[in-house]
Amino acid sequence: MSKQKVTFWIEEGEVGFLKEKFNTDNQSEAIRLAILQSLATGDLEKIKTLFPYIGKKPPRIGREVVNAFEQSGCEIFVDLFCGSLAMLCYLSWDVKVVVNDINGNLTNLYTVIRDSPSDFVSEVMKLPYSEVVFQRLTEDLKSADNMSELNRAVAYFYASFGAYRGRMDNPLFHISTTADTNRAEDYHKSIQWILQLSKRLQNVEILNRDFRKVLKSYNAENVFVYADCLYLGTEDYYENVFSMQDHKDLAEMLKSHKGKFALSSKAKKDLRKLYRSNNHYVLNFEDTYRLPDKRHREQLIFNFEMKHVNKYGDTDIKPYR
Repeated sequence: MSKQKVTFWIEEGEVGFLKEKFNTDNQSEAIRLAILQSLATGDLEKIKTLFPYIGKKPPRIGREVVNAFEQSGCEIFVDLFCGSLAMLCYLSWDVKVVVNDINGNLTNLYTVIRDSPSDFVSEVMKLPYSEVVFQRLTEDLKSADNMSELNRAVAYFYASFGAYRGRMDNPLFHISTTADTNRAEDYHKSIQWILQLSKRLQNVEILNRDFRKVLKSYNAENVFVYADCLYLGTEDYYENVFSMQDHKDLAEMLKSHKGKFALSSKAKKDLRKLYRSNNHYVLNFEDTYRLPDKRHREQLIFNFEMKHVNKYGDTDIKPYR
């Protein structure tokens, strides 16, 4: 087995704790054993998204999508527009998951984290949280085809984390402006989740395809599709274009999907025209939240009647007409 050198920044007190825990005076050995234990044990199954991302789903929506999947009877979960991998945080580790995104920088990042986590962490740990580094790496990404997969992944992770509100279309460096926030500290804290995410991704299929190709490949009764595409009216916040024709194609293909699906959306007249029918149902959420400059009402559209009772004891899954 070949050995690889990895560079870490770790507090002196934490090193002492690890030495005591693993009964060794060797600092490198203590850290190595801690990493191996993290990778080998299954008790730490919690994972987190690594950086802000436009359209990231809050826990309440993630839980409802998982609830729908569990009621659907399907065996495969396809995240058609995976984004920051938020849905992966809510799904059980024993579920077969396929994640897809048209953003090649994003899927390359996840592939590198899955296949070369030590190399990735080593490179990321070398970078301070700096606007100079942010600007350099953001500029490098404009010619990503000339970068190695590892360097491209590091640059995209750094730029995504540093971008204000996660906006990569015209990124601005996110700085700390209050005494109780520290972006530099948050940056290094996010790195601790990379090894756990790598572990989770070992049994996840990562695709970088147009959604139409994915739906054709996974059109089966045992497949649950979760579609969290760009919301109508929010296209300017994203790097990739999603046109009205794309929305129409998605609606037609989901309607003919042999399995079950859930679609995230905001309540909008044009979307209602695409999905309303006697065979579709909707779950509306009680309150609104900001995305990122406008308030809107969130909803989930299904092609089956999921059982759902709200806090008042009423069934709140309604036909989508």
